[in-house]
Amino acid sequence: MMAEDFVSRDQHRADMAELRGELKEEIAGLRQDMTAMRGELREEIAGVRHEITVLTKTIEANQQRMLLRFEQVDRQLEQVNRQFGQVDRQFGRHETRLVSLENWMRATFVTVALVAVGVAVQLFYTFLRFGLKPPTP
Repeated sequence: MMAEDFVSRDQHRADMAELRGELKEEIAGLRQDMTAMRGELREEIAGVRHEITVLTKTIEANQQRMLLRFEQVDRQLEQVNRQFGQVDRQFGRHETRLVSLENWMRATFVTVALVAVGVAVQLFYTFLRFGLKPPTP
């Protein structure tokens, strides 16, 4: 058997007012929670934005440093290239000098050889003129 309790209109109104009060308190609590959550979310978003800004600045600074280093390396490579050019020119001058010295040495050797042969022939004729004979075996 179900028993129905009779509730007076005043009791019903009082119960409804109490429920409305509890509902209002719950809604106010939810609003407070949502407000707190919005604040936390805003703080989180601000933190993320700050981190993005810091990362962006760090990336830009790293790019600038890399560009400066690339420029330094480029200048150093240009300097090395100029030095290689100087060494190449010096090597060319030394090579030219060596070829010139080699030609001079050949000419000198030929001249000395001709003079030596000439002196030997002159001595031979001088010995013959004085009556000296070469040794016979």
